[in-house]
Amino acid sequence: MTKGYKNPRNIVKKIANQRMLFLFEKAHEVFPKDQTLSNRYVYLARRYAQRAKIEIPFEWKKRICKKCKKFLYPGMNYRIRMHSQNGKGSHISLTCFECNKTTRYFIKLKNSKN
Repeated sequence: MTKGYKNPRNIVKKIANQRMLFLFEKAHEVFPKDQTLSNRYVYLARRYAQRAKIEIPFEWKKRICKKCKKFLYPGMNYRIRMHSQNGKGSHISLTCFECNKTTRYFIKLKNSKN
């Protein structure tokens, strides 16, 4: 190995992470104009994450439909609902308009003890 390169795998992961985040940002910008291009950007970003074995950040992961793998843009192709239940806790429901898949994100309640 040459000097300066401790582990080439770390360099690959770093570059893949930068490209993945860039593609997610571009997908968000382009979606109102061209939805197919936005979905293509998301597909490529997911491929970067899979090949480099890196995790997609939660803020972007929740913007991909779990069933049809399309980009979810708020107010245009998915619906957000908040549900609160006394004993069981609350959750947020995201419903994709493309495939009608409902994804729930549960909210952990902090017990306030004095």
